[in-house]
Amino acid sequence: MIDATPELKTFLATARSFVMADLYTIALASGQVLRYTDAGLQIFYGGQNYSASGPLIKRTGVRAVRGIEVDTLNVTFTAGIDDTVFGEPLLPFIAGGGFDGATLNLVRAFMADWRSPVVGTVTRFIGRVAEVDPADREQATVTVKSPIELLDTKVPRGVYQPSCLRTVYSADCGVNRALFETVGVVQGGSTALRVNSNVPATQGWFDQGVIRFVNGANAGVTRTVRRFTADGAVTMILGLPGVPVAGDQFLIYPGCPRTLDACTNKFGNRARYRGMPFIPVAETSV
Repeated sequence: MIDATPELKTFLATARSFVMADLYTIALASGQVLRYTDAGLQIFYGGQNYSASGPLIKRTGVRAVRGIEVDTLNVTFTAGIDDTVFGEPLLPFIAGGGFDGATLNLVRAFMADWRSPVVGTVTRFIGRVAEVDPADREQATVTVKSPIELLDTKVPRGVYQPSCLRTVYSADCGVNRALFETVGVVQGGSTALRVNSNVPATQGWFDQGVIRFVNGANAGVTRTVRRFTADGAVTMILGLPGVPVAGDQFLIYPGCPRTLDACTNKFGNRARYRGMPFIPVAETSV
């Protein structure tokens, strides 16, 4: 069902002519929000500005059907090197995973003309970014799927497998994240993908963990750690929006490979280990 306010219904029923514009709100996994419109000028609505000076945006149609169905929306961004996100060109940002885990909210705004304020909006699509196709150097297509996709999960939730079923630091895991938090300071020579730090730890201690920047150009940005070396170098899976400078502070947390050894010796949490490391592999025959 497509809902609209009484004011918008009255406007659509009585207006001799009107204009429409799509408003895109993209909430990134880092918590930062991007707002664009396909109109030829900036649109102000709900206390927010929707930029028209960014990329050219085209999308596929939206369907409304009876019943439960996973709907899909394809949004194509055409951009040049001057179209940036937090200082990084938009297309490399998307191709590098910048939209991974993001949510997209598409609404259609109605106005009497381009100089008039928005009378009302109708929500056309809400979904999660499921796939990114960086087609070429000028455009990228983002596939967004409705939240109903989350129902497409395996049942039962727990299965017999060697690795632990729990997520480290979750309520089921029980490990206190604060006890494993380490404060670090960025050292010189760092890049957007590799941070040199003063953190003293053994090789691989923070692998698969999380690093979160406290201040500087990347304040609030969180990244997954690909590799940590004993000299304090932190290599991330996804590059940062900006290059960190010496003196920037961050918090870093060790990851868990979900093995019995790590649960026992790294986190001291063997009693809550929910894996079956001694079951035979699927290929083993009797």
